[in-house]
Amino acid sequence: MDRLPRLAVSVCLVLAAIAGSFLLARGTRKPFSSNAPDYRTLGPADAKVTIVEFSDFECPACRVAEAPMRALLKLYDGKVRLVFKHFPLEHSHRWARTGAIAAECAGRQGKFWEYHHELYDHQEEWPSEKSEERLVAYAGKLKLNSAAWLACRKDPAVSASVSADYKDGENAWVGSTPTFFINGKRFVGAMQLAERGTPFVEKELKK
Repeated sequence: MDRLPRLAVSVCLVLAAIAGSFLLARGTRKPFSSNAPDYRTLGPADAKVTIVEFSDFECPACRVAEAPMRALLKLYDGKVRLVFKHFPLEHSHRWARTGAIAAECAGRQGKFWEYHHELYDHQEEWPSEKSEERLVAYAGKLKLNSAAWLACRKDPAVSASVSADYKDGENAWVGSTPTFFINGKRFVGAMQLAERGTPFVEKELKK
């Protein structure tokens, strides 16, 4: 792991610990929805294990978590369901909501996961003043209907959908990204997902 992702993961874990201490003092978390449109889910709806991921496309630690998540899904193919929830940290990631809306509109054309991968695989280039140019290029690469995709991005309902996910994250006391809930149990960051996620999934599948 290069220095920047390692630093990003460390920062996220520290923030999560601080947030956790604060949240414990507040009491029980509010209920939150684990639902998402079908295009933002992977795996069978009746899977014994459901992973809800709150993520931010501009977050370096989220990009780092992609590898262990993909490995976990491959290992338990057909046994685990992944639900992706938008959690753009706009106070620190200026382009995060823009990326979320772009991916959401790709999803409405059946290409959410392909666009999701483009955003993470090219995270070093699109969050910038040239973001529009890059986001349009990814849409073209995936052969999206350009007019429909551009119109979708201006639809207030799409932004509201991203905001609804963010509210769910607040209700679940998500303090940093990425945060995963595996059958309701919280795992923060790539390290926890890689080291503790797989054993927990194994345990849940044996129940």
